[in-house]
Amino acid sequence: MKAACTLLAVSMLMMGSPPAHAREISGPVDETASGQVRGMDQDGVHRFRGIPYAAPPTGEWRWRPPRPATPWTGIRDATKAGPACVQPEAPDMPAGIPQSEDCLTLEVTTPARPGKKRPVMVWVPGGGFITGAGSIYDPARLVRDGDIVVVTVSYRLGVFGFFAHPELGHSSNFGLRDQVAALRWVRANIAAFGGDPGEVTLAGASAGAMSACTLMTSPAARGLFHRAIVQSGSCRTSHPAGAMGEGMPAISSWHPIETIQGAGKALAGQLACADVACLRRKSAAELLPYTARFPLLAYGTELVPHEPARVFAAGRQAAVPLLQGNTRDEHVEFTLAVYPQGVTAARYAALLKTAFGAAAPRVGRHYRARRFPSPTAAAGRVFTDSGWICPSWKSGREHARKAPTYAYVFADPSAPTPGGQPLPAHVRPATAHGAETFYLFDFPDSPGLSAGQRRLADRMAGYWTRFVRTGDPNGAGSAAWPRLGPADRALVLAPEAVRPINMKVAHHCGLWF
Repeated sequence: MKAACTLLAVSMLMMGSPPAHAREISGPVDETASGQVRGMDQDGVHRFRGIPYAAPPTGEWRWRPPRPATPWTGIRDATKAGPACVQPEAPDMPAGIPQSEDCLTLEVTTPARPGKKRPVMVWVPGGGFITGAGSIYDPARLVRDGDIVVVTVSYRLGVFGFFAHPELGHSSNFGLRDQVAALRWVRANIAAFGGDPGEVTLAGASAGAMSACTLMTSPAARGLFHRAIVQSGSCRTSHPAGAMGEGMPAISSWHPIETIQGAGKALAGQLACADVACLRRKSAAELLPYTARFPLLAYGTELVPHEPARVFAAGRQAAVPLLQGNTRDEHVEFTLAVYPQGVTAARYAALLKTAFGAAAPRVGRHYRARRFPSPTAAAGRVFTDSGWICPSWKSGREHARKAPTYAYVFADPSAPTPGGQPLPAHVRPATAHGAETFYLFDFPDSPGLSAGQRRLADRMAGYWTRFVRTGDPNGAGSAAWPRLGPADRALVLAPEAVRPINMKVAHHCGLWF
């Protein structure tokens, strides 16, 4: 579990800031199965915030599947975000957001103009399965320009969301169960907000992307969504030995349920608890210090019967259109974090040997340090291609046998970083993990986009919302986006050019698979 804790310490992923509150003009009212909600009319969209999609998972209901939300009478105020799920402090998580175990809420943003049966995107936030909240993503631009409905979801995290224990049997992945409950809420309620429950796209970045592809393999989620967008993560994402720090073994986010049950049993022993009932009596504050021990998804469970990578390899995942991709330098900030003194030429050679064993000389010939701004930059790129981009390509190729699949590489070296700090000169030019999210969602506390970046953002919003609408990102006036297939073509999204590339040539994917 030490490796997993290190992974999460450097992967406070995909954060932003709450949308700024513009002048409220009116309060639209819509009906849900639990009661009426009053939102706000703001900036050309209707916002409904803090809507419960499940009952509070507290007390005796901690570490149990989510239950339907408790109905209310009258009109519920839906103008303020619900609390974030309990989580540790993170540099990318806005300060001052209230936290609670009673956090299973979602937000619905719709165009202000009247309409029915609009396509729906359900966004699952990232955060390494330890941090994050759906309320910090502002989808107003996607909603207005794309004429779609966007739902952003919060779900249980860390020890509250991904705990397991032998006493619980094969029940785990409570955070994933929350996402399924949110999808069921959308199916039952989104028509009242002008959305089409038969045209739902499940989307997410980083941990949200891994959630989305995992749910593509889950029988319980089958039929609840009809397309998927998987950004900066896939069901094959993994990291070789050394990629997450000196002495760290290879890391994957998916493990057999027994592994996580062992971690749960160890926690119970540390807290002097003989059973889960004792753990349920612990306060959230008592459990929170141990949350980074539970960043992993379990398979062999009721929700995820089989390892997702094997499901994709066997072609048993949901046959839904897929848009999937990565930033050009996913691993650069991780490399900077775990090797803060930099990677020397000698250490780079040792890293390759640790990570790739007998294949290290061959890898070194494809990623010679002198071709990069520094050995640190070379390490970031080799771990990006081997652990992020090419695994996404591989799972995309597997999925393309079943349904239309579109791959991208986002390559704007001037894009904002999730941490808010510019990348240091010795690794530039580079495009960090999560950078493309700033082009789809608005984060007022983040640096504004330049005119060139805004043009790229508009093009990306067009691709994404057309995919949400039709399952195909292509449209008049945009560069053609080829399907992923035997030609291994993906689309590079960059300010200077949006163009197809060959993944095997550009990222040496033939070397890794």
